Amino acid sequence: MTRKCRTCKEVKNLTEFTRRPKAPQGREYQCKACRSQARSESSSYIRERFRKHVYRHNAVNLYTEATIEEVLSATNCAYCDVEMTRGKREITEATVDHVYLGHNIDENIVVCCRSCNSKKHRQHVYDFYQSSEKFTDELWHEFVKQFASRFLKHEANEQEIEAWKQGFKVESEETKRYGA
Repeated sequence: MTRKCRTCKEVKNLTEFTRRPKAPQGREYQCKACRSQARSESSSYIRERFRKHVYRHNAVNLYTEATIEEVLSATNCAYCDVEMTRGKREITEATVDHVYLGHNIDENIVVCCRSCNSKKHRQHVYDFYQSSEKFTDELWHEFVKQFASRFLKHEANEQEIEAWKQGFKVESEETKRYGA
């Protein structure tokens, strides 16, 4: 059995459509590929993902509308500065990363490419930058500047940026030493 997708107008096998018992033939009107594409481009879908993340982790939603808008409008990775895409399962797909694990607050969220998010995993951000030849001192400086400015709620000056850089280094060393 086949069905014509309302979006791409292609006739496809019914298995290419999500089940929907009350619809004709028991399937959605859009094929899975078109539905996935439309959802990834929709701001309401991303907002729903934030809501579900909070629900799954029994957390309080501490993300403001401004943070969600920043996620939606980000064009470059916070870590490597590569231009990001909205395509699913691509290494340049835009994702959200917690700089410090488990802290669900606005200031701790950065938008990065899937590649950096996967490579960073649970590493301290300082170790992540040190472990890759891809990153430069300029990228590290810009990351620290942006991150510190969000926490300080004003544009960080050079002295503050250097203090934050030193703080990241000390945290990393302490984490290695004490396993914290």
